[in-house]
Amino acid sequence: MPRPPADFVSRPRLLTALDGTGEAAMVFVGAPAGFGKTVLLAEWARRRDGGTVAWLSADTDDNDDRLFWSAVLEALGRCGRIPAGNPLRRLAVPEVPSTDLAFLAQVADALDALPEPVVLVLDSAQEITSPGPWHGLRTLVRHQPAGLCLAVASRREPPLPLGRARLADRLAEVGAGRLRFTAEEANALLATAGPAIPRDQVAELVARTGGWPAGLRLAAASAARHGSLRDFLSGRDGAALGYLTDEVLAALTPAQRELLRTISICDEVPTGLAPVLSGRTDAEAMLRELGEPATQLIDSTGTPPHHRVLPMLRTYLRADLHRRAPDRARSLHAKAAGWFAEHDRPAQALLHSVRSGRPARVGELLREHAVTLFLAGEHHVLRVALTLLEDRRIAADPPAALIAAGLYLEAAETSAAGLQLARAEASWPDRPTPELTVLRQLTYSWLAQLDHSAPQAARVAAEVDEELAAGAGLGGLATLHRAGVLIGRDEREPAREALLRVLGTAEQVHQDFTVAQCLTLLAELACHDGDYRAMETLARRAGARLPRQDPPRSLQGAQAGALLAYGALLSGEPAECLLQAKRVGQLLGDAPARAARELRLFAETLRGAAEFELGGWHAGLRRMRRARTRLGAGRACPSGHAALCAVLEQRAALRLGAAAQSRETVRWALPVLAGSGELLLMRARTQLRLGRHHAASSVLRSLAEGEAPMELAWAGIEASLIGVQAALAAGARDRAARLLDEALRAAEPTGVRFPFVFAPPELIGFLTSRLGGLGTGERFAGEILAVRRRLRTPPMPAPLTERERSVLRLLPTQRSIDEIAEDLTVSPNTVKTHVRGIYAKLDVRSRREAVTIAQERGLLDAEVADFTV
Repeated sequence: MPRPPADFVSRPRLLTALDGTGEAAMVFVGAPAGFGKTVLLAEWARRRDGGTVAWLSADTDDNDDRLFWSAVLEALGRCGRIPAGNPLRRLAVPEVPSTDLAFLAQVADALDALPEPVVLVLDSAQEITSPGPWHGLRTLVRHQPAGLCLAVASRREPPLPLGRARLADRLAEVGAGRLRFTAEEANALLATAGPAIPRDQVAELVARTGGWPAGLRLAAASAARHGSLRDFLSGRDGAALGYLTDEVLAALTPAQRELLRTISICDEVPTGLAPVLSGRTDAEAMLRELGEPATQLIDSTGTPPHHRVLPMLRTYLRADLHRRAPDRARSLHAKAAGWFAEHDRPAQALLHSVRSGRPARVGELLREHAVTLFLAGEHHVLRVALTLLEDRRIAADPPAALIAAGLYLEAAETSAAGLQLARAEASWPDRPTPELTVLRQLTYSWLAQLDHSAPQAARVAAEVDEELAAGAGLGGLATLHRAGVLIGRDEREPAREALLRVLGTAEQVHQDFTVAQCLTLLAELACHDGDYRAMETLARRAGARLPRQDPPRSLQGAQAGALLAYGALLSGEPAECLLQAKRVGQLLGDAPARAARELRLFAETLRGAAEFELGGWHAGLRRMRRARTRLGAGRACPSGHAALCAVLEQRAALRLGAAAQSRETVRWALPVLAGSGELLLMRARTQLRLGRHHAASSVLRSLAEGEAPMELAWAGIEASLIGVQAALAAGARDRAARLLDEALRAAEPTGVRFPFVFAPPELIGFLTSRLGGLGTGERFAGEILAVRRRLRTPPMPAPLTERERSVLRLLPTQRSIDEIAEDLTVSPNTVKTHVRGIYAKLDVRSRREAVTIAQERGLLDAEVADFTV
């Protein structure tokens, strides 16, 4: 039995599958090379009593029938649980054992006589190609000896009665699909490569390898050798190529290998293309053979089928072809480009024209299809094509320059987009086509939306000729720009109607980028309306339609991600919020556009709030403050954004006892939120924090009368819960119960759990005490409590008082107690009392420890900043 490899990863889910049948049964682990069949069976066998497992690794010698049965008996003889007197230890092997019924009956009788069953593992069974040994095993299995479990690992299904065993429920079976590594298993395996494989690359690696265990092991080894995955992912890792050549390709015929190498130039091979590329009329039949379970090198889906060489193999075959025969590779790409063009697939035709190195043909295809490809979301292909023209120093004509500008705008690179607009203007024709005219208008409008104020953007959008756009096939984009202006004016219903019309048309003609824009704007409208469930659904649909980015910059993707982060926070899922907010930052990078900057800071606010609720209180509060201050004066950002920043930050600051930061937040919000319900909400919070529950209730009554409109639809739920806390503090439990019921009724339809899940303990205690009497809110209350239990956030530390914070700021200065007292104009005894309070709340015993802990928690950095405001 082989020992486990150094990077061994236990796979309990597969062991459970192998254990899921009776003792006297059959086990079949079948998959192509590199799927970990041997490792799995060895782990399964090790978990059993070692004396009950007989292991036989087959090789070509086992095609000799007598040698095979001699090896079987020798393996069984090594099982310690087989008694010394059992015939298995002394049976003579006849000349042709597989046809000797007396011999096979003796083996079966000896197995039946065992006190407990043994497992006979036949590994690498594909090496046995002679019919003799298989005939003997079939005969033995038909006897169904109670003392035998036959476990077979093979690259192909063995000639055994597996069908009958399946019907009798006496077969435990694990195939290639189940042997593929899950993301969790891949994480465990790739951890052996250390920091060379960042955790955020694991999902991509699993997709590239299809979860193939050997591929993942090769990736880990490559990263360990080279310090990154660069060589592995580009097909330049020699060890990976050697394994593929020796273990995967060596089993194929020369014709099969050549066909795979030929079609590797294509990510996807539609029916009919393989014969053109290879010149073989039997190419389709060969591809079907290569997709069979024994090889599984081709994945074929659809009707008629589209063939795909497995991604990792395709990468290495393509790299090897370009390295060894670059001229042939370019010729194959030219053939593919011609075939795709004939079959009306412009994206693939353009991509293969680029790879064939034919800039003139690239230019022709761009002039004919660039706008269609842009609207369809084929941005990666367009970027590659335009880069080729740039590299060859071919002057881009106005259509190409405008498309390039659009690509830069999608990445929020407004400066680069401006340069492309200038290039288009420099070569503008005397008589532009309607399409070109509208394209220029739309590009200027998009640029204004990203980098100018709302009034300026509205003026530029008004210059788009919608009638001319409709005639040029760009009516949908023109309507999108008009809808953006309507949303800016808070004319939501006309905007929604326009977006739904465009969405229906764009979906019919597969304009994925237009679809994604419509869905994102509809999600923003749902957010304004407080329909957060619809917001999340629409944002997810938008994200699924967005083009693949290379490099990964996408303003549309960031907008969808920000809405998903917001929805995750409101539903009480801070970890998911954190994940989405980080992704927004990755999609935007350091893009300079005003819209990108605002979106980046919106995501930072959400990220800070999520960190806070996950227990990173000081770091989260500091992040929220940093995002708000970078936004500048409140009037400089949209009112909804300002409201969210202020409400989340002030809430966290009060909970942590950072009164100075709370006051600063309110002062910042005053100019833009004057007259809003959010200001009243923050005032009620402050009064409640100061112990003035009657004053808090009075403020909330003003809010309930509806005189101050809310920017945030969910803020009313928060206000009701503040009312519950004020009523409890006043001893008015009936009023608290009524307000709690109102909050639950308002929150359940929208799925807003955030104010409940992260409510203070006294409110949660009251909610728990009301279980059984909440009526229609009972189920939602149960969800809230379940989420709280699952999150298990650590208890919030007791907040420092204002005086304690003042003393803490002076501790790093090494001043004496008397000097600190003099600075603060208090007595030394008072300072000592505050120092004792600081030590108790920070759980330290010395001044040095207090300073260290305060710095780690961000208390000193944040509070010094507060002190200077």
